[in-house]
Amino acid sequence: MAEKVEAEKNEKKKFKMPNTYVILFAIIALIALLTWVVPGGAYDLTEGGDAIAGTYHTVESNPQGLWDIFMAPITGMLGGGTVSGAISISLTILLFGSLLEMMDRTCALKTAIKRITNANQNNMHLLIAILVVIMSFFGTLEGAYEEGIVYFLMFVPVILALGLDTVTAIMIVVFGTQIGCLSSIINPFSTGIASGIAGISPGEGMLERVAMFIIFDAIVIFLICRYADRIKAHPEKSIQFFRREQDLKEFPAADDGDLTLSGRQKGALALFILTFVFMIIGLTPWTSLNPDWTFFEDFVAWVAATPIVCNILGTDMTAFGNWYFPELSMITLVMVILIGVVMRYSADETIDIILKGAAGLVPTAFVVPLARGIQVVMDNGQITPSILHACEGALASLPPVAFVIVALVCYFLIACLIPSSTGLAAATMGIMGTLSQFAGVDVYIMVIIYLMALGLAKMITPCSIVVMTCTAAAHMSYGDWVKKAVPIVGILFVCCCVFLAVLVMI
Repeated sequence: MAEKVEAEKNEKKKFKMPNTYVILFAIIALIALLTWVVPGGAYDLTEGGDAIAGTYHTVESNPQGLWDIFMAPITGMLGGGTVSGAISISLTILLFGSLLEMMDRTCALKTAIKRITNANQNNMHLLIAILVVIMSFFGTLEGAYEEGIVYFLMFVPVILALGLDTVTAIMIVVFGTQIGCLSSIINPFSTGIASGIAGISPGEGMLERVAMFIIFDAIVIFLICRYADRIKAHPEKSIQFFRREQDLKEFPAADDGDLTLSGRQKGALALFILTFVFMIIGLTPWTSLNPDWTFFEDFVAWVAATPIVCNILGTDMTAFGNWYFPELSMITLVMVILIGVVMRYSADETIDIILKGAAGLVPTAFVVPLARGIQVVMDNGQITPSILHACEGALASLPPVAFVIVALVCYFLIACLIPSSTGLAAATMGIMGTLSQFAGVDVYIMVIIYLMALGLAKMITPCSIVVMTCTAAAHMSYGDWVKKAVPIVGILFVCCCVFLAVLVMI
């Protein structure tokens, strides 16, 4: 009896990691506190809004108080100043919940997933490799990041059915997409913008980024497969093993019974797949890849100029290649309705499904504005330029090899607080590109450093929307994710340092 009482006391004393919302709000409060200590600063800006190296100057501090702390997530949701609103992302998450609820009601997706699982139950490594490469492709093409939760929710039933855990699914999505972002062969939102600010062509360093894509993809696939093998052999070693049964109920696959799809189910599944086809085509920056690829813009222009067609389709269509979250929300909602029509559900049934599915992802949708709130406080407190200036001073007189490694560390620390490709590039690349020339390092290497740091940071920082939404959906604490992610991020960081050292020495 005494031992039992002592065990209960120890259990009560055991530290429990706060949930995602507590952690994010605590970081907002901490950054607000720093605005009282770190002096305010600013850089002179170009006409495009990019910081100019060597122009840092102190400005009057703007310490953030309680009002600012509680307003930060509100501004993060609605947008304001230099921060774009998260409401479009949150809405997409909610509507994707509706899409999943619709597919769950049809049983088409569960049946298809079970058939895929049965076909690949002896090819687990191949399945993981395929999914990681697909995620990396999205990352390197258009910077897949906030939408990672969509892929997680699609993959997790397959992963669980293979006898693995939700952590494996998070790894595939987070490490997969961010390895793509880390190499960003053609991503116009990171490589394109950063190269433009640095004054070089996005084509400079492309072969090196292709090599990065191949090498780092192989490393991540190996590490995830090794983790999957361990969990497959010993499920109890999973940090999420305590909720294995709950996960199987929340993310179910079809039973082993009749796996035949009816005609309506096949139609529903085809529309579900078509949703992602539209998303991929819509998000791919066609004219950035090739200025001559203007088919979609030409089609939209033709629609707008054709009387009857424009009256039917509308005059404000967004061409494929220019889509973002508003368009993703629209196509998701349309597909939910169409699937309901195919399955011959009544209008009331379809509306109930939409609301029920959206309600299930409200907690995940609320993570996004909280993460954005951190940047709101930093920008309003005017401490971002001061933090950047500290890094500028640390890099001033280092030899090339030391320069690229220290630059990666500095960029990583900044990216942990500003995990926005465009925001980070605009705030830093004008300064860091100039510094690299002083250190005798090619400017394209500094662009690669920026990409590496951004990709690594978004794998682990609590400001990363893909990390916080996926862990929230999996009911995994952020602290537990850090324990699993740190060793992998550490390995990747060392590999990045070796890669950069080789680049500056050849």
